[in-house]
Amino acid sequence: MIQLTVNGLVRHFDGDPEMPLLWYLRDELRLTGTKYGCGIGLCGACTVHLDGAATRSCVTPMSGAAGVRS
Repeated sequence: MIQLTVNGLVRHFDGDPEMPLLWYLRDELRLTGTKYGCGIGLCGACTVHLDGAATRSCVTPMSGAAGVRS
């Protein structure tokens, strides 16, 4: 199980650890402010902050977001 903090709330994910963070945020949490753009991390539409660092969520797997704050 993957645990991460999103907007101050602790969340748990028990799915595919290779699922892009973008789809977890949009489809599971319904946080649609994060947009799908190019899908390869170039355009920046999917950018979120992970532990204060700008990160492209379309190319960041859920396993890469484990234990971080966004």
